[in-house]
Amino acid sequence: MKLKAFSSKIFCLAITILAVNGVSGALSDSSIWSGVFTAQQAARGAADYSTNCASCHSVDLRGNSNTPSLLGMSFMFIWEDRSLGELYTKMRDEMPSDRPGSLSTQSYEDLLAYLLQSNQFPAGEKELKASAGMLDKISITSKP
Repeated sequence: MKLKAFSSKIFCLAITILAVNGVSGALSDSSIWSGVFTAQQAARGAADYSTNCASCHSVDLRGNSNTPSLLGMSFMFIWEDRSLGELYTKMRDEMPSDRPGSLSTQSYEDLLAYLLQSNQFPAGEKELKASAGMLDKISITSKP
């Protein structure tokens, strides 16, 4: 009887350890500094940017008197400590300003990857996908 109770406790402990490790692994994967997009995706985003965004935000992403810069301190002032989900939603719902929501999901994902690359966030092995609230779990943060 004692052996059965002991085995049950060991099993529960093992499950708890696996669950905690899984959660902490998932959280560490959601760092913007862990490479949440690919270089190839950012390259596609650069092409989409030239076609759909540069006329307002300028070729160098620095904006003008009517549109914000999408780079450096200006970008971080607006977006630091906010989620990629918020940025993606703003892009999808409001951009391009003359035809909001008109691009494909992949184009918005690629544009987001390009913005991240342009702001010196590292590329990784997996493409950025706007699915199931995953972008809401990734915060835009300054370099640790």
